[in-house]
Formats: sequence, structure tokens, C-alpha cells
Amino acid sequence: MNQYFQVLLAAIATFAVTNVDDAVLLTLLFARRVPSRRIIAGQYLGFATIVVVSLFAALAAIVIPHRWIHLLGILPLTLGIKDLFRTRRTRMRHQSTDNLGILSIALVTISGGADNIGVYVPFFFFGRRFLWLILAAYASLIGLWCSFGRWLGNRSLILRFVDRWAEKAVPVIFIFLGIFLLCRP
Repeated sequence: MNQYFQVLLAAIATFAVTNVDDAVLLTLLFARRVPSRRIIAGQYLGFATIVVVSLFAALAAIVIPHRWIHLLGILPLTLGIKDLFRTRRTRMRHQSTDNLGILSIALVTISGGADNIGVYVPFFFFGRRFLWLILAAYASLIGLWCSFGRWLGNRSLILRFVDRWAEKAVPVIFIFLGIFLLCRP
């Protein structure tokens, strides 16, 4: 099999495996009717940050000590707790949606990126000869991921679920994501 094709398949596999959580997040954001441009820009910004950190780590052997990566869980935990208290104080629908800007979405993407960094560092190091292909594939796959999240987020069943439960579910999902990341070894 052609080396380029093998690298492309590996890039698709590493992206898909490390971004399953982002597919859920994107679906939820689109279903909550956060403006598409914010979601897409936040996703690209967050993912670009993860890639840059992974590239530096691959070049410098390791920039972030492994024992510190789990501390990224503080961000979604804090956002979830803040959102939970805001939801309890005020019952206005979709208020938290209006507060989700590009930077907030990027930070949530970054905070869930510990597994990405753990996979990308060795992949970038060993695939450095084909790094251009890997990065081009990732850039394309982010767009595909956003399209998939938007498609799912516009399904009537998902919309009804989100309209009924999102106000309660989003903070809980962020809290569980934060706890999960903090508890990882």
C-alpha cells in the first residue's frame, strides 16, 4: 500500500478516535442554536491550539509533563459549575447559549484535548516526514466533524431533547468531563 495512503488512513483514525467527545459537544452546541460561525471558529481555534502544543511537544520530546495534562479538566469543571449555578439562579431559556463565544468553545475543545495530545505527539514525531499530509487531513476533518455535528444538531428528535434537557444537561456534561480529566492518571 502507498505510504501516503497509509498516513492518510492513520490521520483519519487518530482524528476520529480522539474527537468522539467533540462530536457530542458539537451536536449539543448546534442543537442549542449557538451561531454556526462561533462553533466552527471555536472548534478550529481550539483544535489548532491542541495541534500547536502537540507539535511543540513532538519537537521538544515533551513540553507538558504527562502528570499535568489531567489538570486541563479544571476548565470544563469550572464552566459546568458556573453554568449550573447560573441555571439555578435564572430560568431564562438559552441564556447560557448567548454567552458561549468563540473563546469559550475553543477552551472547552482544548480542555478535552489531553487524549489528543497524548496520541498526536508520537504520531507527529514518527510521521514528521508526512506532517503536511496529517495536518491537511486534520483541517479537512474538523470541517467534516462540524458538518456532522450540525446535521445531528438539526434533527427534530435531538432538538426536542435539547429544548427539554439541555439547560440541565450541559453543565452536568461539562462537570463530568472535568472530573473525568482530573481523575485520569
